[in-house]
Amino acid sequence: MPLPMFRGLIPAFPTPLNDDGSLDESGLERIVAYQIERGASGLLPLGGTGEAASFDLATGRRIMEVTVSAAAGRVPVIGGVLAPGFGGALDIGRMCRQAGADGLMVIPPYYARTDQEGILRYFRALAPELGLPILYYDNPFRSQIVTAPETIARLAAERLIVGMKASNTDLYHLDRLSKLLDEEFSLLSGQDTLFVQQVILGAKGGILTSAALLPGYWAKIQTLAESGRVADALAAQGRLNPLMDALFAEQFPEAVRRAFALIGLPIGRSLPPVGRLSDATEAALAAAVGALVTDGTLV
Repeated sequence: MPLPMFRGLIPAFPTPLNDDGSLDESGLERIVAYQIERGASGLLPLGGTGEAASFDLATGRRIMEVTVSAAAGRVPVIGGVLAPGFGGALDIGRMCRQAGADGLMVIPPYYARTDQEGILRYFRALAPELGLPILYYDNPFRSQIVTAPETIARLAAERLIVGMKASNTDLYHLDRLSKLLDEEFSLLSGQDTLFVQQVILGAKGGILTSAALLPGYWAKIQTLAESGRVADALAAQGRLNPLMDALFAEQFPEAVRRAFALIGLPIGRSLPPVGRLSDATEAALAAAVGALVTDGTLV
């Protein structure tokens, strides 16, 4: 039986920046190497964690080029396409393809409010122009629309998408969807805190923010869940709860940047409007990272 095109742990990672907000190319090369050496199955630059919406097209192109070059074919690189509408998505998607991306993660349009038929029209127009495998980014919090399982299955049946990042916290939605898809579909978790539950319901891996720090650990959790050791998988996931609570508490993705600094990989501060963390969150993050370093989970 053919395997899904994209599977395993694919970190959505922050973009290293210099003090003046410009791209830190050597820092980007280091963070790519860090993730691949620790078990990442793919990479997702220019996602929300990477602050894609804060960069112009030229900077986005350079982020993609450096990531692709540093990955050197070892793992697939999937470009995030988070534009609010058709023209921007077309420009970003084409740019990612020209920079060497292996696939794209595309969010549905979120400025011009649409419906289920509008989503179908959008991807029918967009996919042929982009010429790369597409993961549908199901994130109702950002897109302001709940995409029906039947709509996603229709996109898959028409070969407009090859998979999906499931950032919808509704597990019943995922359960219904998984029953409509074949085994080749790259159904990927998009919720760090629900990863095990989503794997149980059919996810073949995940595009996770915390996997940027711990791709190998998350891969072991996936193996536990897939082998039926659900209690062990949930316990292992639970060990990361203090870290995940701190990463997503406020000012996202500033806490992810601070976590990298705490393990000796400083990658700069976030761009406006994101600001600094509160003292309480800084302390909680330092405690969570310190505990994982002490017990050997985070190297």
